[in-house]
Order: sequence, then structure tokens, then C-alpha cells
Amino acid sequence: MITLKKARLLALSIAVLAMPMFIFPMAAQPAVYGFNLNPVAAQPAAVVATINGGGTANMDDGEGRTSFGMAVKLMSDGSATGHFDCVDQMGDLFPGNFIGIVTSGSRNADGTVSFSGTGKIINFPGGPFASDLPFTVTIQQFGGPGVGHWTLDVPDFGGIICFETMLTGQIVIH
Repeated sequence: MITLKKARLLALSIAVLAMPMFIFPMAAQPAVYGFNLNPVAAQPAAVVATINGGGTANMDDGEGRTSFGMAVKLMSDGSATGHFDCVDQMGDLFPGNFIGIVTSGSRNADGTVSFSGTGKIINFPGGPFASDLPFTVTIQQFGGPGVGHWTLDVPDFGGIICFETMLTGQIVIH
């Protein structure tokens, strides 16, 4: 049974809820309340660039040679998918593999392209050394031998650990 008190509360609630209909014209209500009466489905991020490359490179700091590969898709929302692998060849001062999964990337104002994610270092001999390492690869120059140039930045290891110039292969962007 509805008591007089409940009936008055119900009437007051209905009046308060209905008030905006009378105070604001219908067209102004979405702006006032911050919602859209005609929502649009979110669009998936589009691929804005695809970076592929591989070959051998020389570490400009005298550390030795590497073999590397990358396949990365940069997306319109700043995310990215792909991988980056770099294998130091035996005889290097710090031989090992760096294997990374790419999760973000961008074309930079200076013409370089960067992509980032998390990876791990596997020393040889010895096996896994460190994992869950944030990293960023920056490609300063696309191209082949003597032209292509990239760096590998691993902040947990003090910053840029590889400065590489292509010896064989190429790095391309589409």
C-alpha cells in the first residue's frame, strides 16, 4: 500500500526528473548533459605504416656485428604490433639476443620512426639474463647497406645499447 509520504516522494522524484525537459529545449540537452543521443560505433585503429627489415649490421661503437629482424605495424591510435629481434654474433664484447614484442610506435617530427614494447635479453652462453625490459627502437634512416641506421634503447641497461649501421639487408617502410 502506498502511503501519503511515499506518494509525495514519488511525485517529487518524477517532477525533478522531468524538469530538464521543460527548462532546456530538447536540442540543447545532449550538450548540457555531455552525452550524444546518436552514438557512433568506435572505429578500430587503422594501420598507418608497416616497417619490415632484417640483415646484418655493424655496431658503430665497436661492439661487433649483429643479425636482426623486425616486422612492425604502426596504428593510427599510437599502438603497434610486431616484433624486434637482434642477435649479437659470437666474438662481440657482450654477446646475446634481444627479443622484443612491440606495443606502441610513432612517426616522429624529425623524420625518424620509433617503436616500443617489452623484451628480454638472452646471453650466450648462459641463457636468460633479464626479461620484461622496456625498450625503444628508433630508425634514423631507412635503406640498405651503409645507409640504414637504427638504435636500441633499453633504459634498464643505461639507455641506448646499440648504434647500428646496415651491412647487408634493408629496412623499409610502407
